[in-house]
Amino acid sequence: MRPTAYQPLHHKYRPQRLDQLVGQEAIAATLGQALRSGRIAPAYLFSGPRGTGKTSSARILARSLNCLASDEPTPEPCGSCELCRAIASGTALDVIEIDAASNTGVDNIREL
Repeated sequence: MRPTAYQPLHHKYRPQRLDQLVGQEAIAATLGQALRSGRIAPAYLFSGPRGTGKTSSARILARSLNCLASDEPTPEPCGSCELCRAIASGTALDVIEIDAASNTGVDNIREL
């Protein structure tokens, strides 16, 4: 039997598609409609208490916009192309996640 790498449950079972966002149906519907209609805002700000799906929503949106399996933004990213995997694992070079709890100053944003 091959040993598997330890992975926290909140990473292992993180939502991978908009329809998997539990308790965020309105946000999922809004993002899905924006993707389907091609009316994507230049920026999105995800805020709220810990554990409400901010990071998951942002990563799903990033995969939806960058999925290589589709020529256009899609509400259903493939999850298996190189970019989808890199975004899901947090290693994509073109996607920057900012932890607002640790980066609270204007200078942190200017560094971008």
